[in-house]
Amino acid sequence: MSEGSATIGGTVRAGMAGWAPGVRTSWAALAAGAVLGLLPRALPPGLALLGLLLELAAATLAYGALYRHAFAGPLGWKGLRWGVEEWRLLAVQALVTIILTVVSAVLLVLVLAVVVGVAKVNQPDLDIISAGAWRAALNGPGAVPAGLVPLLSMVTIAWLFLRLSLAPAATVDLGKIQVLSAFGRTRGVVLVLAASGAVLAAPAIILVVAIGYLRAVAGFAEGALIPELVSVACVFFYLIPVWTAALIDVYRRQPAPPPGTLRT
Repeated sequence: MSEGSATIGGTVRAGMAGWAPGVRTSWAALAAGAVLGLLPRALPPGLALLGLLLELAAATLAYGALYRHAFAGPLGWKGLRWGVEEWRLLAVQALVTIILTVVSAVLLVLVLAVVVGVAKVNQPDLDIISAGAWRAALNGPGAVPAGLVPLLSMVTIAWLFLRLSLAPAATVDLGKIQVLSAFGRTRGVVLVLAASGAVLAAPAIILVVAIGYLRAVAGFAEGALIPELVSVACVFFYLIPVWTAALIDVYRRQPAPPPGTLRT
């Protein structure tokens, strides 16, 4: 356990400091993950589920190598290995995805209920198939609260994602699947994680915007190979390593919650 509480500056520095060592020790796993991450782009729409599974496997290969290296696990060849840690991480990713999906569905129902309620109050005889009628109904009283509900829903999903973000580190460190049991480890550091993530992601965002601009100027078609390669390489050789290093630093600074509690 590291000394001191997690801070934005310290977490950003830890992420950047862990970038080069992570890539150096795990480049084969990161490359394999990048290749797997490209495959879904070549699949037809009817195989969307297969594409999702490939993306999960790609992320698991990359994260598995980085977390194994951080917690002195089996290294494999330059990080390339699929063992028990990867199966556990895959389960964690699947469970987190299910939790976020369920919560998103509940929030979507809530948002729709609020929007429809506000529209019906403003226009009791609302024509539900008319876009103009919806715009007029949602411009009346209650429009501001109705607009805040979707925003609050997105904030809630982001908060929940960050509260569960230390689950992979806890899973590899403790040698057993940790999801809700890792919830308490992010107590008091959600803003640190959010701000640090934004700072670490800034170079990648700038690069993606630049790629989009160059794609438009150069006349690349949507899905052209070169921009796709650059984007995927940015994710696997920059974003994943720096974010993982940042999460590991926060994990080591956060006290473990009492057994059997979420410690919200």
